[in-house]
Amino acid sequence: MRKCLLLIALLVDGLFMVAAACSNSAAVGPTENYTWPQDPAAGSQKAATVLHPAGMDDPGIYCDIYVQGRAFPGTTLLADNHDAGKPRVIEVTMLGQVVWQYVVPVALARYTNPGFDAEKLPGGNVLFLLPRYGVFEVDRQGKVVWNCIDGRVSHDADRLANGNTLVAWGNDSKQDMQAREINPAGEVVWSWRAFDHFNYGPYKDIFDDGWTHCNAVERLSNGNTLISLRNFDFVVEAAPSGEVVRRYGEGIFGDQHDPELLPDGHILAANHTPPPPNHAVEIDPATNKIVWSFGGGQWVPQLARDADRLPNGNTLVCGTDQVVEVTPAGEIVWRLRLRDKIQREEAPSRGFYKAERYAYPAAGDGR
Repeated sequence: MRKCLLLIALLVDGLFMVAAACSNSAAVGPTENYTWPQDPAAGSQKAATVLHPAGMDDPGIYCDIYVQGRAFPGTTLLADNHDAGKPRVIEVTMLGQVVWQYVVPVALARYTNPGFDAEKLPGGNVLFLLPRYGVFEVDRQGKVVWNCIDGRVSHDADRLANGNTLVAWGNDSKQDMQAREINPAGEVVWSWRAFDHFNYGPYKDIFDDGWTHCNAVERLSNGNTLISLRNFDFVVEAAPSGEVVRRYGEGIFGDQHDPELLPDGHILAANHTPPPPNHAVEIDPATNKIVWSFGGGQWVPQLARDADRLPNGNTLVCGTDQVVEVTPAGEIVWRLRLRDKIQREEAPSRGFYKAERYAYPAAGDGR
């Protein structure tokens, strides 16, 4: 790893933020003295983090559908950028009440597009990605306990069972690695590069906000890695050696986002462009056909960003200004909505991004 340069930037509120940026764009390990810039409007660092175990109403969001007994009970964690100057990560109950909130410091508020991603870790900490800036892990009090600073991270960061972090690099050139696994010390221990497999027509001349615009990575139970190449309109499964062992969704996916491999071998993803546009789609790789979808006339027009299959068989689908849980028959049994109306041209950079449902640790419905 090349020697890291220490960059010290004086922020508008007179405070210092110290961040390590590597000249080779590799990861940076935990930094004990890393300090978030404070939002003068918030008054203090802690003011940006809100803990309300019982839940509290929020003026920006509301739940208007909740069918008890049919919706999968738990809390929902999601990135919310409806207020472009105050992006945040929130965790809400089934009634849409906020139990935890982290407001991104004002000096970093511009780093939300493309791909403001968040997930809750087993110990309760939250891992989130600020696109074109870095990946951060914060505890429930809002303290940064780990970070990776890199201007090409985008859309997706997952904590692996071995403690490493798998990150997508989407603001990419041909020479970049689109997927990297980083250990807690900040060392890249595995990576995958599309150039080694797709530097030929028609792919070699594509460029749309990056070469591949990689927007999702997932480590599979067989040790392979699922990698979404948005600009190529398909998903690849890569072995630890880097070999591409399979492609998914060719001819079906269009600007796909956040694909996941289901237990039956099907692939679920949010499809942005035809056919069909702005749907959650499930495909059977054996036939390369759509076997389930949700969107279109079933749903107020949304920019579909995420689709997750829940343990009860329902699917959680995240759009621009609403998150819905739908049954296999397409019935909405839970819906969280923004009070703000997001214009279609604003959709790529505002509103909800991705949502994850976490089961309640004990019986309860969020009331």
